[in-house]
Amino acid sequence: MKKKLIAVILAVVVFALLFAGYQAFLAPKGAEGSKEVTIQVVVENENIDETLTFKTDHEFLTDLIKEEQEELGASFESTDFGTMITGMMNYTADPNSEFFLIQINGEDAMVGTDDTPIQDGDSYKFVLSTF
Repeated sequence: MKKKLIAVILAVVVFALLFAGYQAFLAPKGAEGSKEVTIQVVVENENIDETLTFKTDHEFLTDLIKEEQEELGASFESTDFGTMITGMMNYTADPNSEFFLIQINGEDAMVGTDDTPIQDGDSYKFVLSTF
């Protein structure tokens, strides 16, 4: 019994150290200060292709989108994996067959908007896609 308790405590300590190391060295970090970025929203089947420019002090994309929610016509859903963009330009994606693909400077994003740091001059594109 004592060995099991020690093993559990050791596992928790190792996990905490790994998490702290990730946060300190590997997690994306946003740039501080004022930045100017472009957000483009494309919903082909609704003939929507809007490009907007924003100035922001936010460090991560979700914060900017939430701040400009009205102008972007954005809607969100909180999930276990982070914030999911469910709508843009007042168009809500069908959760059974559609999603908004995020591109950063022309390349597909590898993480969601919660973990996408905002850099000055970046361009973010949200394209309604199907699966």
